[in-house]
Amino acid sequence: VGIPPHAGHGLIGAGVGRGLMLLGGHKKAHTCKIQLVLAAVVLLLLQWRSIVHHTNAFRRDLLSKPDDSPWSSLDHLIIVAGHAVLVTHDALTRDTVNRDDIWALEPFQHGQVSTFVSHIRRGIHEAASDPKALLLFSGGETRKAAGPRSEAQSYWEVADAIRWDNKARVRDRALTEEHAHDSFENVLFSLCRFREVTGRYPRRLTVIGFSFKEHRFSNLHRAALRFPKERFRYIGIDPPGGVGQDVRDGERRNSASLFGDDPYGCSDASLVRKRAARNPFRSSPSYPRFCPELADIFDYCSKDIFPGALPWSA
Repeated sequence: VGIPPHAGHGLIGAGVGRGLMLLGGHKKAHTCKIQLVLAAVVLLLLQWRSIVHHTNAFRRDLLSKPDDSPWSSLDHLIIVAGHAVLVTHDALTRDTVNRDDIWALEPFQHGQVSTFVSHIRRGIHEAASDPKALLLFSGGETRKAAGPRSEAQSYWEVADAIRWDNKARVRDRALTEEHAHDSFENVLFSLCRFREVTGRYPRRLTVIGFSFKEHRFSNLHRAALRFPKERFRYIGIDPPGGVGQDVRDGERRNSASLFGDDPYGCSDASLVRKRAARNPFRSSPSYPRFCPELADIFDYCSKDIFPGALPWSA
């Protein structure tokens, strides 16, 4: 029986049709897979956005409710700049805190421990005289030999050992700032820490340290942060016998003149090296997470004074 000529065309057409249908099915399946993948990606992005939104809302909530903080009424920041770290694990007493052997000291610091304690005591008394003051001991984990213990925590432990010089109520208003690696960071980080714990920035700022460093703090760091001069106070306490001209010359040559040319300590090789050397455990602060108004100055690096808005310069 023969096959009509046009029948072959029908068979071919039917085969092509089935092939096209199969091909179309594969394309549809592939398209569906792509759509499913895209849908999964979109879902993940939406979930991530939700997490970020709630996280940011949580952060904003922490920042926008200063009344929730027990320190929300404070408006005076007192900074005691740290200079050394304790190495002892023995119980401290009023007498032992003055011994050189319980501190990790640089060679030139031997004989200065009693002055460190004087700085701590003065901070306590300044805070005791002002019920609206927050006392911050500032200084990071700067000494490898001492292990990951901070200058700030060491100073707080000394204050506790001397029973807060009979000013026990100060204890509840004495905290630590544990990331600063130089004098500029003592001030900037403490301002940020004040914002973190009180929900606001201080109206008044007092810094306690060595007398021979007053120019550095009062005229260089304060100016770099544009904190109002009339609301700033520096209290200097040197060792009982004073300091020699060599110490003053060293301060001018190795610190003051360098910060004079590099106000933020970010470009001078010597200042950058010092900051790195004082961070042997590679700790990183959370700032400016809880002081967002200062975010720009944290990133600023120039020989010119920061021109942007600052909370206390409005």
